[in-house]
Amino acid sequence: MDNLKWGVIGAGSVAQRRSIPAMQKTSKNELHAILSRDPKRGQLLAERFGAAVSYTDMNDLLADPELDAVYIATPVFLHAQQAIAAAEKGLHILCDKPLSLDQDQSQKIVDACKSNGVNLQICFLFRFHSCFQKVRQWLIEDYFGTVIYARMPFMKNAPKNRDDWHIDPAKSGGGSIMDLGAHSIDLLRWFFGEVADVSAFCSDFVYSYPVEETGLVMLQFENGVQAITETSFAAQLSPQVLEIYGTDGSVIVYNENGWKIRRETKGQIDIIESQFEDLFQQQFEHFFRCVVGEDYPIVTGLDGVRNNQIISAAYESANLKRVIHIEN
Repeated sequence: MDNLKWGVIGAGSVAQRRSIPAMQKTSKNELHAILSRDPKRGQLLAERFGAAVSYTDMNDLLADPELDAVYIATPVFLHAQQAIAAAEKGLHILCDKPLSLDQDQSQKIVDACKSNGVNLQICFLFRFHSCFQKVRQWLIEDYFGTVIYARMPFMKNAPKNRDDWHIDPAKSGGGSIMDLGAHSIDLLRWFFGEVADVSAFCSDFVYSYPVEETGLVMLQFENGVQAITETSFAAQLSPQVLEIYGTDGSVIVYNENGWKIRRETKGQIDIIESQFEDLFQQQFEHFFRCVVGEDYPIVTGLDGVRNNQIISAAYESANLKRVIHIEN
């Protein structure tokens, strides 16, 4: 296979600003088709990004014999239907996060991909950043001793319009925990393994959305590590990106004119700088290598299922005001 020919399902803001331009920077991925409900808009987008064809009907796009893979960037409530339909056509799938509205839907997607022998990955982009890959390697090497505690705030002052699907629980499945927390929860699980217990708080006292604008999720991992992530559509962006504290040292990823790593162990402090990285580009390049058997997926369907499971437990905890145990 010389390259992957992609169809984009949901050519909205993220696809236009980030994922399609990133795809086009790679040498092994080609934008072939765009799906848009508006035929004029679809044609304009196809011309703008150099796609061979635009479709208004998903079944027509999936039936295109030139396609190898689809990138799904639609509202969350559509993911399961679209991903399963693509898998049944033998198409590889890269799906925006979270994988679906809940664990059961995500498991059905995973099962469909397995039955049809197609690759499934989710856009958990933080896994591709060199800062976090360095941190994970240090954790594997026990560089910080026994890890005790971790924190990952993910807050963006990003007020939503009342017709924005992100704040419609039937379409999004939740608010800032579902949208932003999907990323931080996935990264913490990538670092520390499976989650045993979840406790959470949700609030909406600033904008009074139908979903939580701010969330706080506490995680107890099976290995004893405790972690917390704060998410918000109302609070300003935190300069702290990640904090990890162990018996022998600590590491902090922070934003100061670009991301930096502060690593401390045995009284020695190292500051490691990083450059801008196009994480979408890295994922598309990685995806191609996985399809042709040159690499093993950094993100799998199981990661999407577990992510939904933890987020659902967080919402259950906030509603019932108690700790929720997770069976892995």
